[in-house]
Amino acid sequence: MPSSKRTKTVAPYGFWDSPISTDLLVQKATGLQEVLVPANSETGQEVAWIELRMSESGRYALMHSTDLSSQNASDVTAGKFSSRSGVHEYGGGAAASLADGSFIFTDYNPKAFDVLRSRKDGEPQVVTSEDAAIRYADFGPHPTDADLCLAVQEDHTEDTPSTVVNSIVLLDLSSAPAKIHTLLQGKKADEKTDANGPQQRDFYTFARFSPNGQYVCWVSWNHPSMPFWDTQLWVARIDRSDPAAIKLASPVQIKLPSTEAGKQQVLQQPVWAIPANAKDDAAKLFFACDATGYLNLYSATVSSDSQGDGISVSSPAPILPEPVEHDFVAPAWTCNNSDYIPLSPDLLIVSYFEGAKRRLGLINLRRPRLIALKSPFVEVGQLRHLSSTSFALLAARADEPDSLIRIDLRGLAANDYALQDTNITVIKRSSTVVSDGVIDKEYLSEAREIEFPTTLPNGEHAVAHANIFEPKSKDFVGPKGKAPPCIFTVHGGPSSNSRVGFSLQTQFWTSRGFMVCAVDYGGTTGYGREYLERLTGQWGVTDVIDCVAAAEFLGSRASLDPRPFGELTYAEQLKVRQEIEAASADDDTVVHEQPLPGGGVSVTIHNTTPAWSWSDLLLAGASLGAAVVGVRFAHTVMTNYTHCIPALIRPTTATARHAVKAGIAAVSLLPYVAAKVGRVVSESVSVLPGLGVQLATTRALRVFGKTVFERRSSRLVPEDRVVDVYVGEAYRLFSVIDYLALATSSSRGAHIERVFPHLLPRLGVVQRVYRAIAPHIAHNHDDKPSRVQRTSLADPTARLISGGSAGGFTVLACLCFHPAVFQGGASRYGVSALRLLAEESHKFESQYPFQLIGGTPQSVPKTYHDRSPLYAASRISAPVILLQGSEDRVVPQSQADEFVKELRKGGGVEGRDWWYKVYEGEGHGFRKSENVKDALEEELAWWRTRCLVR
Repeated sequence: MPSSKRTKTVAPYGFWDSPISTDLLVQKATGLQEVLVPANSETGQEVAWIELRMSESGRYALMHSTDLSSQNASDVTAGKFSSRSGVHEYGGGAAASLADGSFIFTDYNPKAFDVLRSRKDGEPQVVTSEDAAIRYADFGPHPTDADLCLAVQEDHTEDTPSTVVNSIVLLDLSSAPAKIHTLLQGKKADEKTDANGPQQRDFYTFARFSPNGQYVCWVSWNHPSMPFWDTQLWVARIDRSDPAAIKLASPVQIKLPSTEAGKQQVLQQPVWAIPANAKDDAAKLFFACDATGYLNLYSATVSSDSQGDGISVSSPAPILPEPVEHDFVAPAWTCNNSDYIPLSPDLLIVSYFEGAKRRLGLINLRRPRLIALKSPFVEVGQLRHLSSTSFALLAARADEPDSLIRIDLRGLAANDYALQDTNITVIKRSSTVVSDGVIDKEYLSEAREIEFPTTLPNGEHAVAHANIFEPKSKDFVGPKGKAPPCIFTVHGGPSSNSRVGFSLQTQFWTSRGFMVCAVDYGGTTGYGREYLERLTGQWGVTDVIDCVAAAEFLGSRASLDPRPFGELTYAEQLKVRQEIEAASADDDTVVHEQPLPGGGVSVTIHNTTPAWSWSDLLLAGASLGAAVVGVRFAHTVMTNYTHCIPALIRPTTATARHAVKAGIAAVSLLPYVAAKVGRVVSESVSVLPGLGVQLATTRALRVFGKTVFERRSSRLVPEDRVVDVYVGEAYRLFSVIDYLALATSSSRGAHIERVFPHLLPRLGVVQRVYRAIAPHIAHNHDDKPSRVQRTSLADPTARLISGGSAGGFTVLACLCFHPAVFQGGASRYGVSALRLLAEESHKFESQYPFQLIGGTPQSVPKTYHDRSPLYAASRISAPVILLQGSEDRVVPQSQADEFVKELRKGGGVEGRDWWYKVYEGEGHGFRKSENVKDALEEELAWWRTRCLVR
């Protein structure tokens, strides 16, 4: 019976054909952004969400379903509005459901960031005054009054980073336009903070009414902090005694005791508990805090004080009896995140980081303990309450795109808390390419978490994290013994993390034969406070060190060990570090690989040791001394002992005597000159199909940078005599050396032909050459068993690096400051000059670099200069492509423009050494389908034409 197993085509990594095209990436694809539930829904069947439609020029549509299905969902934004927020530039919190079930949303229109209200079956109506300088987001509706809604207001009347003002306001929608009550007044950068109260802060978020409508909570922070570094959590009573002047009263800050004076502390994502009795005066507030080193969950109870005009707040208490080493909330880069929710007075649904993955769990508040839910999802977010037994969320599997789903908990305990298909309802998929069978799952690569050795800026040994996606195809396989090129992707932020869920963009690369390594460098969120703070004061150092370390690790033999690096013994870890250091030292060795006609290959290594050194002075001096002594001795003999010289050779004239002296001097100097003329300058090995393997050595004298007296010798090992090629070890004096050798056979038996016998390259170079020639030798002997094996997970001669925004900065820094490590780079809207970033950025991030770098441009100007790739652009040796949006306010186009100018000054040739493309109308991140497609196609073409050897 014939085998049904499909035969795969052997093809070079990085050049495979793939069904995952750029058209497929944007065709009918939507980006699921936020989830909300209508406030008056009692059935648990209603849900709303915001989706990004690249096919509609990046419009954000607010959709509403009454039956947990997207098929009959209605577009609340009427097909013409874009429900996207401009607050903090990153947005989020663009819509909410009011107490009567109507929707409120902000329209992203730079001419006027209007707020609109949409009632059932009605056209959305603008409810705010027309003012392009005012933006709203992060809405917090009142639980019973449908005309009241809290919001963050961002005032750009004076539109500079230091003069934009963020406040908390209450929208009174009972009039048109809405009356705006300012509850918490923000401030400009040069204004002072209210030291005794909650007013005059730089930023506010998460303003939310308690279920009884009596209290309001919120989070605030000041420059130069960010919402994941140092924040404050406040509660206050809402005073509506004067409807014309609604205000907050009796504000109280919720604090946790710190074990270290002055230590920064994050309190985030406050969520009010579901009360057993909605009329209770007391309200319980949940929140996350990193006092233990991880963002664990706490609670505090807010109630009226004994006089009735103030409030009382209980001491915060942890929800779990013991701290856990998991972060329960993600960094607040956008507004209105929701990483945990109460389903009932006694039940919390939580998500938490476990390495790079986001897991689901539940906590029974009566007997608190974390119960992990066994689910197929590796990423979750936007958790929203539907009923006491169900919730909606955005979730991603390893092999399916993001989806909006409903999870029903009924029957879960009986199944050992393992989610069954019956527990999961898919409401909306971001793409149907997998579920419809357009892409076979045999093409899909899943993430594998790895640890790798790195070094902290102070020299201490440490461990960092990454997620690798290996090449996978239903149709192709790489050549035996070859390792794939690897794209090291650098996430933005930089205080963010990489994705491990299904991503069509990642699969775009892996299905074409690329490995993808998403580096979670020091400073990445989700690994605890200590890991996050590795980047404090060290941006441009820690991230660069870790990306280089990841590249060196995957390009080494140590990467083949399946055990996590952290589980190795100290001796094993030390050996791995030594191997990597030796291999990285060989990056400076000049290795030239050239394909030959007929499928052969030639590899040449050059002698990089100096042609002249201090030892030459000693040897030359000794030879010269010997010549002087010899000449003087000859002179003495010819002058005083002529009678002792046979008459036949006795010099009788002055000319003859000078000739004898010159001859003696030449003979004395000859060994030294011969040694210098015979110096090996290069050795090569060439696999010639049909002929054999040619070994060649070039010798020459190098003077003033030029070679003279060049001589080349070579010999051919016939193809029928070559049995195998292998890497071996041998002892030389008191050390072990690695060498490359050919195993040959002849009528006189087996023989070993050492490759590069004179230069004796170290292991890193030996492995690189082995990877280059072994597949060709194995191909010539397909009828014989071959020992060709991969010596690393990734090809160290094809390490590429790609990233956007802050990740683009790290890309450029790696290429500039470690030019021998990567063979190509791609920067999307990346930072090139740190000083320009501090001067030109928007308010939210305008002082972010101060803590990342260790001061302001005025206080540490040298640090800003020395870490900026802009001023080291001339050091780049790898081809680099830059892609930029013309309307980017986070990283302005000027950053890329200036970098390209420096590349031109350094003699870089456009199209060969660099390529630069600007996408008109795009901001920070490409949203239009045609631009998303083009950017990927440009990057792929760049890798294939400029960075890889086919």
